[in-house]
Amino acid sequence: MLCQIADITNGVISLFASGRLSTKDYCQLIAPIIEKYQAESGKVCLYIEADVLLEGWESQSLSGVGEVQLPRFDALVLVGGPDWFGNAVRLMGPFMQGEVAWYPLEQKPLAIEWITAKLSCPLTQ
Repeated sequence: MLCQIADITNGVISLFASGRLSTKDYCQLIAPIIEKYQAESGKVCLYIEADVLLEGWESQSLSGVGEVQLPRFDALVLVGGPDWFGNAVRLMGPFMQGEVAWYPLEQKPLAIEWITAKLSCPLTQ
């Protein structure tokens, strides 16, 4: 499940992730929100908080059929999640088109500070 939550700060798309994420979650809910923010401000900053029940994406979401592809974003911070989540973010972060960071749940205030600072930075190219 992937759902929108109250924005942690104005201008940051705030989401919550738990269980197994699906292409439907992404395409019907999240992609339109990202497109709207990008059209309105030209900048996309994402905050995604996950609980320990996060399992990842459904296999067909990553196989090429109904594949999930994040649109261009400027900054993405991931918070919490199971033990493997932080390692996956550190591994994949360098391959992302925007700045990416991960913080354990107990450092949520630092994650919010990090993503908020990205709002005032120049747009990434």
